[in-house]
Amino acid sequence: MARSTVKLTPVRRHLAAVVTIALSCAFVAIMVLAGNLMQASLRSQASQIYEGADLEIQRELSDEDWASEEPLPAPEVEGAEAVWPAPRSYLEASSTTGSGFFEATMLPPGEEDALEEGSAAGTESEIVLSRSAADALEAGVGDPITVEGSGPAAGGDPAQEAQRTLTVSGIAADPAGAVFGGTPRLMLQDVNAAALLGPTAGTTTDTWLATVPDGEDPAAVAEAASASAAEGITVRGVEEAEEEAAGSFMQGFGALGMILGVFVVIALFTSAVVIANTFAVTLAQRTRSLALLRTLGATRAQVRSVVLRESLLVGLLGAAAGVVAGHLLVQAALAGAAGLGWLNGVAPVPVSLWSVLLPLLAGVAITVLASLAPMRSATRVTPLQALRPQPPAVTRGLGVRGVLGLAAVVLGVAALVGGTALALNGVAALGILAAIGGGVLSFTGVMLVLVTLTRPLAALAARLGALLGGLPARIAGANVARNPRRSAATIAALLIGTTLMTMMTVGARTAEATLTSELDSRRPIDLVLSAEAMPEDAAEQVAAIEGMDAAHAGERGDVEVGAGEPMTLYSATPETVREVSHRPEMADELADGMVLLGQERAERFGVHDGQVLSLEGADGQSHDLRVQVDANLQMSLVTPATLAQLLGEGTTPVVLADFADPGTAEREGIDVFELISSVDELSASEGFEGASSDPGGAERESYAQILDVLLGITVALLAVAVLVALVGVANTLSLGVVERTGENALLRALGTTRRQMRAMLGWEGVLLAAVGAVLGLLIGSLYGVLGIIALLGSTYPVSITIPWDRLVIVLVLALAAGALASVLPGRAAARTAPAAALASAE
Repeated sequence: MARSTVKLTPVRRHLAAVVTIALSCAFVAIMVLAGNLMQASLRSQASQIYEGADLEIQRELSDEDWASEEPLPAPEVEGAEAVWPAPRSYLEASSTTGSGFFEATMLPPGEEDALEEGSAAGTESEIVLSRSAADALEAGVGDPITVEGSGPAAGGDPAQEAQRTLTVSGIAADPAGAVFGGTPRLMLQDVNAAALLGPTAGTTTDTWLATVPDGEDPAAVAEAASASAAEGITVRGVEEAEEEAAGSFMQGFGALGMILGVFVVIALFTSAVVIANTFAVTLAQRTRSLALLRTLGATRAQVRSVVLRESLLVGLLGAAAGVVAGHLLVQAALAGAAGLGWLNGVAPVPVSLWSVLLPLLAGVAITVLASLAPMRSATRVTPLQALRPQPPAVTRGLGVRGVLGLAAVVLGVAALVGGTALALNGVAALGILAAIGGGVLSFTGVMLVLVTLTRPLAALAARLGALLGGLPARIAGANVARNPRRSAATIAALLIGTTLMTMMTVGARTAEATLTSELDSRRPIDLVLSAEAMPEDAAEQVAAIEGMDAAHAGERGDVEVGAGEPMTLYSATPETVREVSHRPEMADELADGMVLLGQERAERFGVHDGQVLSLEGADGQSHDLRVQVDANLQMSLVTPATLAQLLGEGTTPVVLADFADPGTAEREGIDVFELISSVDELSASEGFEGASSDPGGAERESYAQILDVLLGITVALLAVAVLVALVGVANTLSLGVVERTGENALLRALGTTRRQMRAMLGWEGVLLAAVGAVLGLLIGSLYGVLGIIALLGSTYPVSITIPWDRLVIVLVLALAAGALASVLPGRAAARTAPAAALASAE
């Protein structure tokens, strides 16, 4: 018998596996392309630093050079033609429609005639913008912009920074290859550098750039110049400098790359579970076909080769579809971003060997690996089974697999708890390592015992479902429990996604609550505005700023407490603390004759809780001041009466203020940086002298925003794994319909309606989703809590926070998705005529 004539299973039976592998490979392709885009953009950013230059010159500056108020001479380099500084300063610029901070760089000599629009600056009142800066300010040639420079305004005080109105004379193109746009730059020249960068005109920098004459090799010039350069001067070609700068930029994205790699592995692992389930079920359905092949003389090697060839075909089809889909999706995203104005035009997809080869290899590899266990089962089919098919054996008890899984769970949980305890006791590195290892080991154990757990969990879910769904739900539960291995594989795919989503959600919310609690402990007041002098209605002016909740006036002053430095005291009434503090309970501790401060601050000044300090007051008499240590408060609070008693008139005014909470109507459309900018603008107005602000609320909101962004990215990436798992649910139900053709026909012949058949499949999908989601929520919550304790417990007191609303959403979405996955299988089961189904039973 020719080996090529052996045919096992139609490819359409593996449609779910093809879709699954396509999703995963598309995800891999998108991640590779995203990395390519990022690398191209970072390299472009690096080349922008050295635009127009052939050499980079590094010169060590002395303290006298840094303090210079005159332009420093350019370094003398043999073979260099034009030499100019690379100040790398940032200036604030604004127009009628936009504002921001922009990098100030020098326009390379000789580039004046190569501008995209307009011409070079001819006077100190003109300036050239890069294309990205012009777009950010929505300014064109001839438009005015305002720049906060370091040089003096005409007729002004040279010691003060000047606000200058300049005319845009030209626009320079951004560097080629900057996918996400170049760094917005103000392109300075000799005529305006001193006006914007101060009297040194940007020459107090350790980096200079230079060109070499046409026809000269920059590398050879750099080598010769380095040998003859003065002490403290090094010269190298810009290609070497660009490579180093690009490498430095990309180092910051190494951790992000590792995180993305983890999610790629998760998606591929979930796909492998679904694919293995598909092969196992399809091969189990073809038991008689396999037995007939063996009866007709096919060897085990031939059957093995057929299964292997089939898995290769499935892997290639799915991987090829995924590669094409991934590239098309990235191209569509780039086109959409360009259409929205986020990019400077439609960039082509950065196709590379790895963006094509890596997804193909990953798809084929995981498909073949996932088919090994089903292939092994297929080769064990005996010819006798062609005459008398045997039902799948039901394993009783734990078995070897279950015992190993249970042991892994116990040991893993012990390691996880032990690692958390070590971290809490100050052994952070070892504790985190043990906790991670324990988590991996325990989850592996859960996956091993899942087959044993599926039957009782499905029975429990069926009993609960029967209260709502009646007979269809009861039959669905029996169907789920009938083949626990197949059901466990589907539940495992769901379990992976929901566990990781829950872990990240609980961990992020606990981390946010912990950091917020710590910041509330250290800096409970959002804004402390201090000044040598301020208007009497300063508190009212601050409170009137859009986005501010409340503001109250206070005083501050320094007292000697016997330490190496004076202690700064801030006055506030209990009512003020209740209104502007994130810890209003502090008001109950604040009283006359006492100072409220944190533990670190107490140690800094050599005082302790309950200590009574005897201090000389403004009246020359001794006054007692009792120390009250409150958490880790990073300021010293007293009542106004106490401060007046100690310092009398020797105080300066302060304003204590509270930001409106993000998400409220008062903060609609106002981020924390705009709020701080408004405060700074107010404190620079008339009546404020020597003003400075300490916006503790900005740090709190920044942490919250970072955690929200990270959580959003994580959930979006893990959604791919969940989507793959849902395909697995639909696959299991579809294959179950085929497997139970005769049984479904009998149910129809006994009077079961099509609606009841659809309901039965719907409940089967819901039960599978419910078991996987509930287990995922429980395990993920445990991992999230213990994991964040291990990470933060050695540094902060952890505030465990379970986001019940989000967990309920995850559960509801999982159940809804399970029901949705049953729609097509349910229709297939319902529309088959009873007689035809009975006749087609194999």
